[in-house]
Formats: sequence, C-alpha cells, structure tokens
Amino acid sequence: MTSIVQNFLRATAAVWLAAALVTAAGCTQSIKSVPVSGRVTLKGQPLADVAVNFSPVTGGDNAYAAYGKTDKEGRYKLRLVENGQPGATAGKNRVTLNESTGAAESDGGSPAVVLKLPPKARDGTMAIEVPATGTDAADFAF
Repeated sequence: MTSIVQNFLRATAAVWLAAALVTAAGCTQSIKSVPVSGRVTLKGQPLADVAVNFSPVTGGDNAYAAYGKTDKEGRYKLRLVENGQPGATAGKNRVTLNESTGAAESDGGSPAVVLKLPPKARDGTMAIEVPATGTDAADFAF
C-alpha cells in the first residue's frame, strides 16, 4: 500500500514540475526584434536626454513598441517596452521624440519651457522603415 502512495506522489510531483517548466519557458520566451540605434541632432549638434519612441504602424502579435534615450553624443539604442529586450519591431514604425527639460512641474507661474525640437518630432507624424536586419543609422537631424 505504501508503494502505491509513493508512486502516486512521485507522479503528481512530476506533473507539477513539468507544468512549472512549461510555464517558465513561456514567460522567458524571446520576442522577435532587430537591433536599432541612431543619433538625434539639431543644427548638426547632438541632443542629449531625448526620449526616442518607436511604435509599429501595423499591429499584431509580433508588434511591440520600443524606446531609448539619447546620451550626450545624441546616440540611442532601442529596447522593447514589453520586456526590455534590445531592439525594435521590423517594418514601418511611427516615431516620437520628447525632450527632457529638466524643469520641475509648475503651477503655471514659472517661465515657459522652450523646446528645441520642432513640433513634428513630438506629434507622431514622423515614420521610419526598420529593415528586417535592423539598423544603426536610424538618425533624426533637425
């Protein structure tokens, strides 16, 4: 009788272990993305602290938004919003660029913040075609 209980417990433990492994494998599954990096400049000068956002124009199960931030040389590398994995979704992406002003929130009594980038950089009308192999030249010059 004891061996029947032991066999049952072993079988139950094996099923739970298999289920846990399948679940864990699904959670850590890599999303298809391609490497994307570039540079943001204004009148030939690099712009630091600019948030770069790519959003795939065509949706679907394999379309994920990506983000990055420019360094002091104006360079950025994108990462997927979904899981932080390096890269972006290949195909046509809508692009927005947002400057970090460094100013604290205001009640309106502070002087207006002057943004350097033109409105088209922020309004979502810019787009870029990300090649299936990725790119290191997703540059935006204003």
